[in-house]
Amino acid sequence: MTESEHGHGPTNIRNVVTDSTVHYLVQIGVLNGELHLTVPPRAEEPRTPLGLAEERLARSLLYQWRAEADAWDMAEPEPLAVRWVHSRTALGPGADLGGRGDRVGTMAGALLGLDRRRLLILGGAGAGKTTLAVLLTLELLARRLTRGEDVPVPVLLSLESWEAERVNFHDWLIGRITEEHPGLPRVDGLHPARRLVSERRLLPVLDSLDELPEHRRIAVLGALGRQLGQEGGVVLICRTEPYRELVATQRDVLRVDSAIEALPLDPADVASYLHRARQPSRAAQWAPLLAELRSAPGSPVSRALSTPLMVWLLRRGYERAPADPGELLDRVRFATAWQVEQHLLDRIVPASFPPLPPAPDRLHPPRRWEPDRARVWLSFLARLMNRQETAELAWWRLFGAPLPRALAAPALIVVGIALSVLFDLLLRSVAGSRHPFGLGTGVGLGVALAGSVRTVQRAWFGDETSTPRRRADPLRFARALRSAGRTGRLGRAWRLTVVIGGPPVILALGLFQFLAPATAGIALAGAVLLAAYLMIVLAAPSDTVDAATPDVLLRSERTSVLVTTVVLAPLLGAGVGLMDWSRARSYRYAEADWTYALAAWCGAGATFLLLSPWSRWLLARCSLALAGRLPWPLMTFLRDAHRAGLLQRTAGTYRFRNLRLQQHLAAKSGAGASAGPGGAGIPAPRAPAATDPLAPPPLPPASTWRGLTVRREPGSYLLSGRVRTVMLAHWGPIGALLGLHLVRTTVTGTWDRPVSWSPMAALPALGVLVMLISLLPRRRIELHVTDTFIAARQGRYRCRYEWRDVDEVAVRRVHVRGRDVRTHGIHVRLRPGAPLPPARYRGKDGWYLVRSMGIGRALPSDLAQALAELAGGRWRP
Repeated sequence: MTESEHGHGPTNIRNVVTDSTVHYLVQIGVLNGELHLTVPPRAEEPRTPLGLAEERLARSLLYQWRAEADAWDMAEPEPLAVRWVHSRTALGPGADLGGRGDRVGTMAGALLGLDRRRLLILGGAGAGKTTLAVLLTLELLARRLTRGEDVPVPVLLSLESWEAERVNFHDWLIGRITEEHPGLPRVDGLHPARRLVSERRLLPVLDSLDELPEHRRIAVLGALGRQLGQEGGVVLICRTEPYRELVATQRDVLRVDSAIEALPLDPADVASYLHRARQPSRAAQWAPLLAELRSAPGSPVSRALSTPLMVWLLRRGYERAPADPGELLDRVRFATAWQVEQHLLDRIVPASFPPLPPAPDRLHPPRRWEPDRARVWLSFLARLMNRQETAELAWWRLFGAPLPRALAAPALIVVGIALSVLFDLLLRSVAGSRHPFGLGTGVGLGVALAGSVRTVQRAWFGDETSTPRRRADPLRFARALRSAGRTGRLGRAWRLTVVIGGPPVILALGLFQFLAPATAGIALAGAVLLAAYLMIVLAAPSDTVDAATPDVLLRSERTSVLVTTVVLAPLLGAGVGLMDWSRARSYRYAEADWTYALAAWCGAGATFLLLSPWSRWLLARCSLALAGRLPWPLMTFLRDAHRAGLLQRTAGTYRFRNLRLQQHLAAKSGAGASAGPGGAGIPAPRAPAATDPLAPPPLPPASTWRGLTVRREPGSYLLSGRVRTVMLAHWGPIGALLGLHLVRTTVTGTWDRPVSWSPMAALPALGVLVMLISLLPRRRIELHVTDTFIAARQGRYRCRYEWRDVDEVAVRRVHVRGRDVRTHGIHVRLRPGAPLPPARYRGKDGWYLVRSMGIGRALPSDLAQALAELAGGRWRP
């Protein structure tokens, strides 16, 4: 606005900007006069309960992943300049979302501009895929919390805990949010996770697809493609080669808007990054290496430092004196890039646990660990994980190590004898009972009743009984009941019958005992049924995602043991006391003695305690620590390794930061080569082994086996004959009976009687006898594979699967009603809507049995070749 006087030039200049929506006002040239800027007030968004819950979730995730980024040195001094280019591996052309890892803001803006916000991140091992996912997560959270942008909340999750064959993706996502963030503000009295998922307020960022077994990768991609919906966004992370194989062989593959792939790092960019990251006082030590990176991009060290993982290993391994990074230029010691990589992997453990005191101002400073011993402990854990064929480090799986399993029976005997002495002192000090049946009988009765309750639990949950359980919360009884019904291994009709019909039956027994108090045994039956019902509901096995950290999951298991000891065991004791009271009234042999009920309580409590996952964890921890395989404060050590960047934490389990690090530590011996002052160590071989150590050895053709005949024709393979088969499924129940008998013999105080140990020899002898009897008859077997179907027959049992109804066929462990029978067999995974075989052929995770083949995973070579030729690409060797 310009005001003039008497026609001359402007005498009063006012610059007015009205109703502006711009973020920045840029001046060009000279501004004459005053500037008056009028901006309309920004409307405050209503603080709805769902909006408040969404903000609380975003802040919680921001704090969590900011701490993880700090532990991994992701942004110190700044993110690495990883170049991401458009990849044509995904189906469809897609949008070009390439960029640089140090400019995540641009990539985040491009991601938000996609129609469905579906991004695929590809790259090699250690290429920085997870780092980019974390940085994208932090950028999106920062845009929401600090800039007020309306963006969905990114939720970074590992796919290992999703069983895509059984659980819907949205239900799994809701369960993860609910369990990991239980304190979010309620919306209409309920947890807001379901509303957040259904209203598309979350952006799932899914990692570890390439670490899943092949059949699970296929199931995950197919389920995501079907269940995301039209507007569902997702960021999926996978190594390039596994994803290419999936795209080449599968029809149901997730359609994405864009796919990006990491390029190898440029040596000049690496040199610039290391120049900024190094300590100024160590510039002379780093100068030769930086010069080599700039001048010789094809040298072994330049080629080795082509991934963010190796750059991080270099920084961490040589950040402190007297380590000299210039030693990597020695072409004699490090003639290949692979030798440089092996050397950097060797140095990471000593560098992560330096012999330096922590800062005194830290609230929970890490402990000082001896580097050589830390290497031994981490190597043992890596080998155990490889042996168990998993990338997750779970504390409850430590019992699977050979030493704890060998010490299980002796430890049970020693602890049981100690408890028997304690029970004897307790019961005699309370009343000195003169019960005609004896206090030992009461303890033994409690052990038997607790064993029956555990049998019901095992029949309900199958092999998952040995996994940690959710925290027993009476205020969430309905939720625990739904979880128990969902995870049960019995048929749906049986589960509904127990869940719905259990309370009326228990109530009827209690009412009958009240109306006829002289009837013995009714109260005991009601107490056992009620205890079994509560065991199923309150002690349901949980997934690894039921706790935010492994420590919380361990505390949850301890709480479950406490609940079963102080709630279920007294309930069984009360049932025994009521039965004894009714018998006393009927036979008038004596007054009711409640010390007998206390004895039953002691026996039941000892059983629940000694046979719990927590007791197995204690045995594994103590035995492995005594043997020097693990430290005594194991959970503290794992927390410190996580803070040092060696481990990452996913809900209730740990995992190594990279699968390459796990494999390297697993290959080291227990007293592996420790880096000396110069970090030399023992020279590694020049190339990694090409063979898979987990691959089963090939078997001779079935046509050479005695009692079998093979008829091979074009488009057909028929294996038939009469063979002897050995029965192994009975050893599971026999082992459970042996454990229960050990508890009963020791805690009842009869361990000093030779006759009490006779079942210890009789039960294994019975198992051997069953095996011998099963070998006597020759059974007719038949396995027929054609280009249209696969069928099997054993005796009067038959099954047949048309190839048009089968997604894939593979050799898997045989499970019968959720219980592992320790054998392998040919299984098929059926397509939705395919006709199902009889229940006896139902396996685990959506697979169905065709034919059990034996203890090993290997098949006869001619049968494997026939499956490869006739299954139409469905065979997964």
